[in-house]
Amino acid sequence: MLEIIGLILGLIGAISALWYFWEKLFPLRRLSWKFAEKVAKKIAEEMTADNFSPSLIVGIGRGGAIMGALISGSLGHRPLVVIDRKYTWKEGDRFDEMIFPVHIPEDFLERVLIVSGGVHTGSTMKLYYEHFKKLGATCIKRASLYYEKGATVKVEYKGLESRKKNILMPWMFTRQYIRADRYPPRATLLQKEEDRKD
Repeated sequence: MLEIIGLILGLIGAISALWYFWEKLFPLRRLSWKFAEKVAKKIAEEMTADNFSPSLIVGIGRGGAIMGALISGSLGHRPLVVIDRKYTWKEGDRFDEMIFPVHIPEDFLERVLIVSGGVHTGSTMKLYYEHFKKLGATCIKRASLYYEKGATVKVEYKGLESRKKNILMPWMFTRQYIRADRYPPRATLLQKEEDRKD
């Protein structure tokens, strides 16, 4: 009996070691389009199981536009609006601001789903949540393809949850893609690191 327990523990240790070395040698850097499609379907299924059928899907920026459209399509069709945002920096602190927040008729505010491509700190998601709460949304839920552990906001529907900071989304396929949510000096440093890897 002790031999079997020792064998099982040894096997678990070996698998853990292999997984550690695999992560170090081949770190996950980019999520695939296929993964994004699977997540959209999974989120649609989870919402159906929760009896939550959004009367409006709100996409945050480019990533939210793409994931919001995928989720809307997975549900058959749900109204979708995309509201972009901008970031301003003051002494290393980031301030989020919605660009041209649109007027939403009351009929669409019953069940709102706010969608982001990725949630890192949670401040942008919080900004949108508070905005729609003030507009009078009855029920608000949140969804994201990627959720970074440690974010300060609750997200009900997630694709991948991890501590990795430099995950690239499927739509970040060109060097011209600018991630304005990053502190400019840090963003420049990260871009140089990416260029060296390629």
